[in-house]
Amino acid sequence: MELLIFVLLFAGLFAIYDAIRKVNNNILEQTEELKKIRSELEESRKK
Repeated sequence: MELLIFVLLFAGLFAIYDAIRKVNNNILEQTEELKKIRSELEESRKK
């Protein structure tokens, strides 16, 4: 019984870690996209 609780707790913690990692990766990707869009806008304004 204790082993089952330990396994479930570990699986829950891993799921939370994985969700946070995915959100962080999405934020980083969006930041890179915003940088690209900003630089493209600045270039188009200069022309």
